[in-house]
Amino acid sequence: MANRIWILAIIMTAALVACDSPSSTSSDASPAPPPVAVQAAPTASAIASAVDPIIRRALIDEEIPGAAFVFVHGDQVVYAQGYGMADQERRVAVDIERTVWPIASVTKLFTGVAALQLVDSGDLGFDQDINRYLRQLAVPAQGYPPITLAHLLSHTSGLDELPGRQFDPDKGPRPSLGEFLKDRLVRYRAPGLYTAYSSYGMALAGVAIEDASGLPYDEFVRRRILEPCGMTTARIMQRRGDEQGVATPYAIEDGHATPGQHEWYVTTPTSSLVATAADMARFAMLHLADGRCKDRQILSESLARSMRTQQATIHPAVPGWGYAFQLDVDNGRQLAEHGGDIGGFSSLLTLIPEERSAFFIVNHGEGNDLRFRVKRALLDALYPGPQARAVPKADPARLPGLREYEGRYRSSLACHSCRDVGPEQDFEIAVRADGVLELWGQEWLPLERDLFVRADGERLLGFGRDKLGHVEVVSGGSWRVADRLAAKKP
Repeated sequence: MANRIWILAIIMTAALVACDSPSSTSSDASPAPPPVAVQAAPTASAIASAVDPIIRRALIDEEIPGAAFVFVHGDQVVYAQGYGMADQERRVAVDIERTVWPIASVTKLFTGVAALQLVDSGDLGFDQDINRYLRQLAVPAQGYPPITLAHLLSHTSGLDELPGRQFDPDKGPRPSLGEFLKDRLVRYRAPGLYTAYSSYGMALAGVAIEDASGLPYDEFVRRRILEPCGMTTARIMQRRGDEQGVATPYAIEDGHATPGQHEWYVTTPTSSLVATAADMARFAMLHLADGRCKDRQILSESLARSMRTQQATIHPAVPGWGYAFQLDVDNGRQLAEHGGDIGGFSSLLTLIPEERSAFFIVNHGEGNDLRFRVKRALLDALYPGPQARAVPKADPARLPGLREYEGRYRSSLACHSCRDVGPEQDFEIAVRADGVLELWGQEWLPLERDLFVRADGERLLGFGRDKLGHVEVVSGGSWRVADRLAAKKP
């Protein structure tokens, strides 16, 4: 778990650097970028020119064994390409239609769709105590108000991220999700206060899906999403044998790829779906069509749109969460996306709804930032946008007013109730004498109270306060959130 948090900390910095984007905005100090006209479908050659050189160079320079990329516009695949090998030792080439990849946390989007399908049918409600629908377990109060489905899907449940969600399929069958979660739902703050990436929240949504539908999670997803959308290769990995035909995991260290073992999770609704890039294109089309697969409406238009509409954030000018989707703004376009990291693999699904476009990329190497480099190049080539916002000059006179932000912060991805928490999970915010704030190795300048802009003008940083007005949390967007540990004493 500590290693995974360390990797995610690196991704946090890499994503902020590689995916520079003006991060949305309802504040007077940071007006929203002007509307951008919707363009026609980009050509395959334009996409290939932006994407292929970056991926092929990464396979050579970083010795990444294989990757797959697919771009869709509306209900059509515009460009799809496999690169390198799915298995180096057996010389199995990557095939868009046949190579099955673990998509890791992108699985959470399927859980979001499944839960909202039950909202459509009236079997689940957004704002009721989730205990009303649970049969396998009950969420303990622990002194806090009830948790709702809306909290779970918007990552505002206040459930702690405990380690230990993996299991070994060679030592026995996967424990039931309900039994596993019974004594592992630890609440560390009231729901609805702040966003914090929550695998346990999405796992609990999986239990609600099972209890409300009467079907195992994997069976519900198969019947209600995979089959209607024609995702014939997609499945949930939960027992020995499910890994057959899946790309081989590779750890990449010092430019060398080493084959490894697949990771298996008890919490299958958070991380365990595998699929081809072609099937992920079909899933992207479901969202671009507002819940419609082929000729069937499998999710209502309103709830499909709610997934990519902001439901919660730390600061109103900084993108937060829809239902299951992470939100962002890049080159003036609203994005809804989710990334995934699992032993041996990295993935990213990104929707650009106003352009009716989306792309999916997956490659070997957990925590690899190739996906962010591809995203940057693709958006700049196909959908150029407004220039970066103006950045104020450093001003030493601001120094006294910035002191309240400095101190130690802990990634919201970390376990808050665990006794041993490694230093790699913490971040230091420092304020320089010239009135510049430093975080994640980057410089930030104040735009207004609780809102900062990066020195290159490409991203925003927002702070949240408690009811007493004390700075309590910082966000660089969606999952890039850290909770304040303690104020730094003068």
